[in-house]
Amino acid sequence: MSRTIDEWCGVMGGVFKELFRITRAGGYVAFEVGELRKGTMKLEEHVIPLGEEAGFHCEAIFINTQKFTKTANIWGIQNNEFGTNTNRIVLFQK
Repeated sequence: MSRTIDEWCGVMGGVFKELFRITRAGGYVAFEVGELRKGTMKLEEHVIPLGEEAGFHCEAIFINTQKFTKTANIWGIQNNEFGTNTNRIVLFQK
């Protein structure tokens, strides 16, 4: 867990460099992220530059909006209020 987005990006930058190293030419990496801060921060906006800096090309972003009763509902947290409410998959190609 990182306390700041800059700290998280620092760690993920290293992850992407290693992913690029081990991915074969023409190969793909599907990287799942979410949203933070009540949906105001979309992590793909930070992941795409990291992947591209490592050498990947961003092919697509897939977003799955979840419609379900969250376990957190028992504590009064409704869907799409807090936490991650979507699956966001960034597809990179080497």
